Amino acid sequence: MRRAISRRHVLFGLGAAALGASRARAVADTRAGAPARVQLRMSWWGGNEVHRAQLEAVRRFERRYPHISVKTEYTGWIGHLERLTTQIAGGTAPDLMQINWNWLVLFSRDGRGFHDLEQLRAHLALDEFDRTSLEMGRVHGRTNAVPLAMAARLFYFNASTYEKAGLAIPRTWEELMAAGPVFRERLGEEYYPLDLQFMDVTALTRSWQVQKSGQPLIDEQHERLNANVEELSEMAALYRRMVDEHVIPSARERASHGYVAPEEMRPWIDGRYAGTYQWISAIGKSVEKLAPGQKVVLAPYPMRAGARDAGLLYRPAMMFAINRDTPHAREAAMLMDFVLNDPEGVRALALKRGVPVSRRAL
Repeated sequence: MRRAISRRHVLFGLGAAALGASRARAVADTRAGAPARVQLRMSWWGGNEVHRAQLEAVRRFERRYPHISVKTEYTGWIGHLERLTTQIAGGTAPDLMQINWNWLVLFSRDGRGFHDLEQLRAHLALDEFDRTSLEMGRVHGRTNAVPLAMAARLFYFNASTYEKAGLAIPRTWEELMAAGPVFRERLGEEYYPLDLQFMDVTALTRSWQVQKSGQPLIDEQHERLNANVEELSEMAALYRRMVDEHVIPSARERASHGYVAPEEMRPWIDGRYAGTYQWISAIGKSVEKLAPGQKVVLAPYPMRAGARDAGLLYRPAMMFAINRDTPHAREAAMLMDFVLNDPEGVRALALKRGVPVSRRAL
């Protein structure tokens, strides 16, 4: 007896046949020595110019290794830590991820929060990095992360606004402080020589204090501050003075523009906030946001009289780490090596992430 065959049966049969053929090809490819297909996930934060460069590096990697596809996940700085924290806690973190240096103590206190990169030396040229750089990513003897670039906070000023105010770019602390009243008088209450958010204030006052004392602010060996109450009060007083003398906007003034990244604040974009104390690896995203006709320049770093140490913060600008639970550690290491060391990956990123640490990349 003949049975009626519906369209659904036909489609189901064709789908099963296609799946079987696909599996057969995969088995055949494996037997023939062709690598199995792998999909990686990679995450990072940055500005638009960083996203464009990083995506180009990924495209070049995929052309080099056609059996590996990379799903990219990228955001701005705000909210990225919260996103990654949720992913790591939920076991859904990307295979390869960009992390901040101080996140190592958040996610890997015992050194086991990320994959030990020493186990992947066959695919990742760690020898291209000096001992100091590698030590920055080691936790309890395990290499958790590798820095892409090192960074320091420096002063950048909007030369267009300073010219409008009739002032030269500040070269000393005194010139910076003196610029505040001039900006207010010549340009108006809404113009400031410099903009600082909370972490910028902390870094700037630290630098100012270290220049005076010649000692690191934190004594790591004894886990204590190299500053007494009077010296800490001087740091707070510096911030108060900068607000009072119209050098920087107050926290209330900044908050009136909304909770957005500093480079996305309207006063920065149109030149009313005419300076920033920014990481050298991040200044690009601030510059690209400026309205046409604005020009930003790097300023000489101000030093207090008799200072021998500028008190600069110098640390990894960002690091790459591999998910400890990834089933594709080898391929993730290959992608990391391509971005950090391979000429094609390095040329794609250029200096969008700062000056590279890898000797080969440099």
